[in-house]
Amino acid sequence: MQTFMRVEFSTGTGYKAARFVVLTELPEKVLQEIRAQKLSPQTRAYAVALKTAEHLQLIDSGLRIILLSNTSGKVKNPDALGEPAYVAEDGCKAWVIRKPGTDHSGAHKKPFF
Repeated sequence: MQTFMRVEFSTGTGYKAARFVVLTELPEKVLQEIRAQKLSPQTRAYAVALKTAEHLQLIDSGLRIILLSNTSGKVKNPDALGEPAYVAEDGCKAWVIRKPGTDHSGAHKKPFF
């Protein structure tokens, strides 16, 4: 069984802050180890997402990033994701599904008040 986690980061709290989203896949072997240690899968997904951001240089090394969300991800067709952007030593995989600076349908535009 594949478990996907969606991890979203931001470089600030404003609506213009750069955001990026990483989708991680946690293999069953890793999930069993996490359960044995009584940890949350979000912890491992967060670590993999950070390593992915470092590996792909999505953010400047000195820049502070803020975790916005870390939730279960739903993927209808995992094969459509293509090759992962990062593969951890334990087999966890990560895909960047939104990069910093990409505008997505005005979701972060300033509201009119």
